[in-house]
Amino acid sequence: MQKYSSEELIKYIKRFGEQRIMVIGDLIADRFVIAAPDRLSREAPVLILKHQNEKILPGGGANAAANIASLGAEVELLGITGDDKAGAELKEELRYRHIITEGILADHTRPTAEKTRILAGGEQLVRQQVVRVDKVESSAISAELAAEIISRFERKIAACDAVLFSDYGNGIFNADLCSKLLQTAAENNKITAVDSRYQLKLFNGAFIATPNLEEASAVYGQRLKSQAEVEKAGLKMRKELNLKYLLITQGGDGMTLFAAEDQIEHIPAANFTEVFDVTGAGDTVVGTLILAAAAGAPAEIAIRLANYAAGIVVRKSGVASVKEEELIKEVVKNGG
Repeated sequence: MQKYSSEELIKYIKRFGEQRIMVIGDLIADRFVIAAPDRLSREAPVLILKHQNEKILPGGGANAAANIASLGAEVELLGITGDDKAGAELKEELRYRHIITEGILADHTRPTAEKTRILAGGEQLVRQQVVRVDKVESSAISAELAAEIISRFERKIAACDAVLFSDYGNGIFNADLCSKLLQTAAENNKITAVDSRYQLKLFNGAFIATPNLEEASAVYGQRLKSQAEVEKAGLKMRKELNLKYLLITQGGDGMTLFAAEDQIEHIPAANFTEVFDVTGAGDTVVGTLILAAAAGAPAEIAIRLANYAAGIVVRKSGVASVKEEELIKEVVKNGG
């Protein structure tokens, strides 16, 4: 693994604020309900939790956008919410984070995708997630909404430096839409990154894709249990999907990058012994990666920066993001 100096990595981080990134994807309102244990219920053998507070944070593609904005870039966000309170609260939170939300369309036929996490613990204890309740509609969006997304994408793409597709399987992406968006991005010479949970094959021809081990196994058709199997699968997948780069993230085992001429580079995980909460870490990886690539960083450096960013965010509770100064500090601490 090639070593890079801290100064070289920081040079690209300092360019983050000059970038404008378009994020298009499935938007999720991540609701966190904070509660304290009160007593045992007489109705069932369960704890009664006393409600203390709740908040909505960006989830799914909105979390990827939040990570990019937190690192200093301007973010244009395209996606769908319901015409409801959760959607309004999510947009308000995104605007608070200085994310451009004019491209968020309201779908009157479905609720905003919402994931509610109950966190419990005393004032002096670290609160832990005890249950999660999902309210997600995953049917395809209407042809009218798809056409509006394409129209907005075509109008805005020229002003952006790169595009991130964040696919959580909630209905915004289909084969026709993906083909048109990727073609438009290519015609405008824009870097494209893909984070797709179930439909990676729809994004044929992207600059880079970042499946995790489970997602890569599903595409390959076999559970990948060893590094040798990951490398065999990655070489095949990169070629079949016509990707310039493929990055398979492997949790505590790091990341493996596949490039042209069957080049393979494995990057160990940063700070995997200090993991507290992995919620949204994949969004941090792909968000940092596309921002670094837009800033001109070679893939090998972009991936190291994404790795450091993930190492920071997993030490935080809930859906979190990373700031530029935190990333620079992490780079300096690790010596590049």
